[in-house]
Amino acid sequence: MKVKAKDIAKAAGVSTTAVSLVLNGKDSRISEATKEKILRISREMAFQSEITVQPGGSQRVKTLGLVLPDLKDPVFYKLLIYIQEYAFQKGYMVFFCACGDDVERCCTIVEGLVVKNVDGLAVVAPSTLEKDDSLTKTLHTVQDNGVPLVLLDRAVYSIFSDFVTTDNKYGGRAAAEKLVQAGAKQIGCILGPAQVYTTKKRYQGFQEGVALIKAHYREQDVFHGSFTEESGRTAFETLYAQGCDGFFVENDRMAKGVLAAAKEKGIHIGENCKFAVYDYEGTENVISVRQNLSLMAEKAVDRLIERIEEPEKLMPAGNFYITPLVEN
Repeated sequence: MKVKAKDIAKAAGVSTTAVSLVLNGKDSRISEATKEKILRISREMAFQSEITVQPGGSQRVKTLGLVLPDLKDPVFYKLLIYIQEYAFQKGYMVFFCACGDDVERCCTIVEGLVVKNVDGLAVVAPSTLEKDDSLTKTLHTVQDNGVPLVLLDRAVYSIFSDFVTTDNKYGGRAAAEKLVQAGAKQIGCILGPAQVYTTKKRYQGFQEGVALIKAHYREQDVFHGSFTEESGRTAFETLYAQGCDGFFVENDRMAKGVLAAAKEKGIHIGENCKFAVYDYEGTENVISVRQNLSLMAEKAVDRLIERIEEPEKLMPAGNFYITPLVEN
């Protein structure tokens, strides 16, 4: 429930008119001490004044909070754009914050957005998140306070909320099958940190794929690094030296490092070596596993709005898996 001027007035022991005058910066005979008290209480109670958006009338601007790890990853940048545009079409503004893949910063941002009374919250958890981290406790608090929450892309352990992601197992499985069909004999996996939800699922899908087509891969040909070009370069050099001629690369940024290292060795992309890459934006001859980010954004926004505008409607938390497009 939103805090109103009358709630602040009651807590401060003053009139509602006094609260209105102070919060709107109007001239008055109210003492400085009382002004400071009203302002302090309003901050503590997370008061959000109503904003006039139309001449002759007023309505509260409806807002969604969005937390992403960073915008260096093109996937997150596109999600931001799609979510902002679609939410605006639905009459909602989006407050966006990047946490820099830092769990504690993510917690602070989430708390800040809730204090600012956003109507709903969408979060992509940092890749550094561990099983029982502080973010888990923070998100539980968000849910306990009745703020609609959607987790995007990555699940969070023990958080049972609406969840929108790609069908990552399908993507990993299809990538393995395509690589074998293209002629790869020894496939290496170049993945992000092992604890990340998407990494786990894509690797599980890859394992299912090689099992289904009775292909062979070795545990030593699985490289877990970070989602960076440098990590991709190191992974390729390591696995290529081990004899891999096919590579499943988990994200675009790692793929840039992988393909740059391959070119430096004189490798013809798609000929000497085969590559299957998630969300690659380049023009090289690779197998592409492309997420439907616009549909993910729409599903997340629709679910939040449904919970915001129909609070009396009892809906269990839903998991939405969007099938990626796999193409040569």
